[in-house]
Amino acid sequence: MTFPNDQDNDSGLILAAEECPPESFEKYHSFSSYDNVIIRKLTAHGPVLIRGGRGSGKSALLLEAYRRMRAGDSVFPIYVSLRYLPLLQSDGEEYIHHFCELLSEQIQKELSECGHALEFPIVSEQMRLQLGLTQLAQALSRRIVLLFDDAAHIGREKPLEVFFDLFRTLSSNLTSCKASIYPGVTKFGVRFDVFNDSTVVDISRSDVMAFPDFFPDVVQARYPRLAERSTFSDRLSPRQFANLLGRAVVGNLRGFILACNRFDDQDRIGIPEVNKCFLEMAQDYYWPLMDEVAPKLGVYEPLIEPARDLMEAIVEHSSKPVKIGARSIAQDRVLIHRQLVSQYIKIFEILEYLGFVARREASRAMKSGGRGPVFAINLCSLLDGTSTRLTSEMIDEWLASTQEAAEIHLLGQTFSDIKLPTLAEEHGLAILGREVDVLGKSPAYPYGLGPNVVERLRGAGIQTVGELVTKSDDELDNIDYIGDVRIQQIRDVLYQAIWM
Repeated sequence: MTFPNDQDNDSGLILAAEECPPESFEKYHSFSSYDNVIIRKLTAHGPVLIRGGRGSGKSALLLEAYRRMRAGDSVFPIYVSLRYLPLLQSDGEEYIHHFCELLSEQIQKELSECGHALEFPIVSEQMRLQLGLTQLAQALSRRIVLLFDDAAHIGREKPLEVFFDLFRTLSSNLTSCKASIYPGVTKFGVRFDVFNDSTVVDISRSDVMAFPDFFPDVVQARYPRLAERSTFSDRLSPRQFANLLGRAVVGNLRGFILACNRFDDQDRIGIPEVNKCFLEMAQDYYWPLMDEVAPKLGVYEPLIEPARDLMEAIVEHSSKPVKIGARSIAQDRVLIHRQLVSQYIKIFEILEYLGFVARREASRAMKSGGRGPVFAINLCSLLDGTSTRLTSEMIDEWLASTQEAAEIHLLGQTFSDIKLPTLAEEHGLAILGREVDVLGKSPAYPYGLGPNVVERLRGAGIQTVGELVTKSDDELDNIDYIGDVRIQQIRDVLYQAIWM
């Protein structure tokens, strides 16, 4: 869940939940009954992993669980963002060293903020950290809950095995570990059995009719004018509008907020305006996401072009019956043979991560034999790939999900032209070596830095993204005309460039 930065009118920056000031969090976030079930699991005993794509609301759920536990007196929660460059660049013992220090510092910070007189040692060894947590739980007479945000990075999988080893080791009857991961994380290591050593909770809102009040409630809380009947034409109700936008972005909250922002200054909204929004988002938001994510994919960067081709093939296949006149409405879900999904598994992970598709069902039988997962298709991309305009019949059909899913068979030709490149050895993230100019405003970074800021950073000798991310707030503050607000904007754009 996201909110606009009112402090900086120039940027209009859309922030992730973890950048939201604590005093504003409640104002900009509301939680459904579905969310509350997940939050209760995050506050309960036992290790939990919440899994969802970029912008799906994982951080908001972790932070709300943290806020609720902090308001009580039976649990001592610690929220830890693992957006920390040394963790991203290390492995093995070096990773453990950085992780233990980071967690120790966060525990001590939490103790100080809560007014506890206890001191937690800053340690760099796993055994000392375990001992410290046990002693702290006993001293407080409380269970400890560790909430790890951004535990996995899509472009650097190697440290994941070390993290999950730590996750398993730190979990005990006195300490509960929770973490957020993205779809497709598989490098859990030999000691961590994902289904026996944790409860996995998938955040999936692509089936809007399963949660028919969720998106209308978000609109009511965030954009009350967009919940008024008088804002809409006769053929479009506020409820339809909210659920259609939610379905269009396959349930992704960041995409949903960005879509709503496009209507905030419109006096009257009808189906043509929604059609225009979807086509524009396909061109100026979704496809540019491919360019934005590419340099943070590490060894998987060469998969971006095949990912683009595969998405276009899915859209072409699902809209083909419309083009030949056999159907009037494109199929918005697709059932793909599991061997094909396995063959292109990392590409599907990238597409899920970016919100082009969302896994609706894990396995369903196919008419031609075999089984495979069902994916919901992003309606912005689907509409962009057809020659038809959005109609009220399409809206009814896509919201109800009554038509059969398209099928891509193992022996079909849909993916026949998609070739997988040979991947190189791991060499770090390309984004860190890019010049700071890449963070400027562009289709990939619509809320990027202005030319003035980039020029001042270069004037201070900061040439690359990697150099910029290592600078402290004090060092940035010493640069002329860069103060607190601009520093926060720089941090937000860096987080988007490297982690989000």
